Amino acid sequence: MSRELSAAGGQLRSAVDRYARSCSSVRDACLGGSRINNAPELLTNLEKESNDVVLYAQTLEEARTAIQLARSSIPRVGCGNKLPVEILTRIFDLVPSDGSCLVQRDNQRQISSIKYPLYPDSLAHVCSYWRRVAIAHPSLWTHIDIALDHYLNPGLFARAKTYVIRAGHLPLEIHISDPGSERETDRGFEIEDDSLTDEDSIHDPSHDWPDLHDFKIFTSDTVGIKSLELDLTIDHRHREVYYSVLEYFFARCKPGLLAQYIVRCVGSQSVEFRPFIEPVDRPHSLDGALLAVPSEHLEELWLHIPIVRINGLCPHWTSKAYNGLVELYIDAGIPGISESQIINVLESSPKLQVFHFNAHVIEDLVEVDTVFLEDLRDLNLLSGEDSDSGYSRANILPWIDPGTAPLQLSFSGPARGEASDFFGRANVTRFYLIYWQTCRLAGVFKESSRLDILALNGYDSDVQDLSFLLLPGYAKTTKSQIDTLYLLWFTQFDFEEIKAVVEKYSVQKLLIYGGLLTYQAVEGRVICENTRNIKVKLSSITTCPIIEYYPHACLIHQHCDDWIADALINY
Repeated sequence: MSRELSAAGGQLRSAVDRYARSCSSVRDACLGGSRINNAPELLTNLEKESNDVVLYAQTLEEARTAIQLARSSIPRVGCGNKLPVEILTRIFDLVPSDGSCLVQRDNQRQISSIKYPLYPDSLAHVCSYWRRVAIAHPSLWTHIDIALDHYLNPGLFARAKTYVIRAGHLPLEIHISDPGSERETDRGFEIEDDSLTDEDSIHDPSHDWPDLHDFKIFTSDTVGIKSLELDLTIDHRHREVYYSVLEYFFARCKPGLLAQYIVRCVGSQSVEFRPFIEPVDRPHSLDGALLAVPSEHLEELWLHIPIVRINGLCPHWTSKAYNGLVELYIDAGIPGISESQIINVLESSPKLQVFHFNAHVIEDLVEVDTVFLEDLRDLNLLSGEDSDSGYSRANILPWIDPGTAPLQLSFSGPARGEASDFFGRANVTRFYLIYWQTCRLAGVFKESSRLDILALNGYDSDVQDLSFLLLPGYAKTTKSQIDTLYLLWFTQFDFEEIKAVVEKYSVQKLLIYGGLLTYQAVEGRVICENTRNIKVKLSSITTCPIIEYYPHACLIHQHCDDWIADALINY
């Protein structure tokens, strides 16, 4: 089509040029007094051509209109190097920042691998114009990655120093990772096998490899840091370099800017020595890891942090780090924490919105008054089973009195009545449950007229049925509803029971991940392993608009939202 138009246009230009020359020749001959003026046929032809020219002009105007309409209907795609700086930088800001981090995570959100990040450097390699714009845009360069004891770190170290310059005065996101090293693993095994003697230098618990200190990236003594995040693979010990890292960045951090302190330690539960991090001039515990940072400076930093997520390298529980928080994650691997310390932490953060707790607790209280948390919207209490003497699974639910805002609750049973009591004073709209017992859940659903989501995880559980949802009186009213029901990691599930639950609670979306379906046939009870038959049988529950079955339960990690993903991390 484009070629035909171009060819016709070329022919038209040639014909128009020839026609214009002929008209000019006739004009010159007539104006020159030639006897041609007396020819009657010429006058007739001139009148005809004059009328035809008007028609040609009308036809060409119609053609021009058609061309303009065609052109305006096609979106214009501008070249990237022609965009104004303001638009190009806005586009840069809209690019997801996930690609700027070197840590690749698995389903448990732990380090699965280290990959040198291409973004945002790749923006500076498109063309010279993009390079100038990208380098001059400070917000692109605020994420700093350092990989301790890893072959990529020399490049990351040089990159980080460049990023600090390009970020200018913007607060930085500091991300320190230790993906684990072969020599550190070998050291641990050699100590276990007694192949190292006490005289060997690497046997010393404080031993550090001499080439681990490529993290000192600043030329200034005071730097804006908005996030300090550590992903650490713990192999037999907390390495001394971790404390050196914290000293370096805490000492240079401007007070009032640090908004997140996040520590994820993989393997820390197997380490016996889990010290608090404490200022050298005011240590609290008998065996704390001392940081050469003044206590006044540390407390000023910690006082203004709204988000703390830790399972190691913790400030002491009496620290100001736990004052005024909006998010707090405390996970297995921390130093010991008592019931009274948990209460003090909660009372110090009355505006807490997110609280995740998965650790054992030292019992030291006989009776506890509830703590009012008006803004609480996400409560995750998926603590493990009872451990050594003196420690127990945290029974925190009775201590918390939430406000009226919608709340998502993740809880591991067996409950001792505290779940139903909590439902009576909370507006729970999402409920994730694992390790439940039917007799212990009496009353929970009497207290809730509607759940947006109920997620039941049958993984490694002795009870894998839905009978507690069908006992007489469990629904508060006939209008009790569950909008979305998840069944996860059931070994098998009963069709008749599922159908009854769907009908009783007006379930609108049923999502099943894993498990076999049992149902009654004329010749007996069927335990169905055939995926197609399971889907067909479930589709006969016509009162539920959406029913999805996935034979592989692990697919839930790809499909679920962050709330369920957080719950699945612990199991």
